[in-house]
Amino acid sequence: MRTLLALLIAVSSAVIGAVAGRSRRPMGHFSVWQVILISVGAVLVAEGGTVLWVGAPQTVLQPVLGGLGLGFVAGFFSGKKPPPPDQLPPTRPHV
Repeated sequence: MRTLLALLIAVSSAVIGAVAGRSRRPMGHFSVWQVILISVGAVLVAEGGTVLWVGAPQTVLQPVLGGLGLGFVAGFFSGKKPPPPDQLPPTRPHV
């Protein structure tokens, strides 16, 4: 039961981390949903392997920090920074 709970905590933390990472760099080729799915898959592989190898974590912070870290990295590196305001294309004034 602790193993399943650890995986669920890690997956939910990965979703939060992916959204937070993507908010720092919003422009990119992948949609937010694709980034969330990639981060969830990475967390399931990483945390699942850790749980199978070492056993269930002793504290709740281990899956939380692992999920947040992997999710943030996936979200941050999947996007690009927006250009500076002086390099944006001109916009039409609203009438």
